[in-house]
Amino acid sequence: MASLPSLGNLTSTDQAIVNKEMQDMQVNESLQTYNGLVERCFNECIQNFRAKKLDFQETDCIKRCVGKYMTYSQRVGTRFAEKNQQVAQEQQQQAAAAATTHP
Repeated sequence: MASLPSLGNLTSTDQAIVNKEMQDMQVNESLQTYNGLVERCFNECIQNFRAKKLDFQETDCIKRCVGKYMTYSQRVGTRFAEKNQQVAQEQQQQAAAAATTHP
């Protein structure tokens, strides 16, 4: 994982600690997202416990639920990346403008 620009003043040990914490937070967020998806789709799709296996309707419902979530997640990720790119470009333009006005 690349270091954040604001971490440049930290020692390499401190940067490693911050990066480890960020990785732990990402893993935790992934687990929370997964658990939320499982709970939401389970509550929406599973109606009874009469059989050990899912019936056709439950299986179909879960596939649709997960599919919708994956589509939604990809769309949010795409929009997030677009917004980050836009912000980065704006920051570069501001830095370039500041450099030309204050040589």
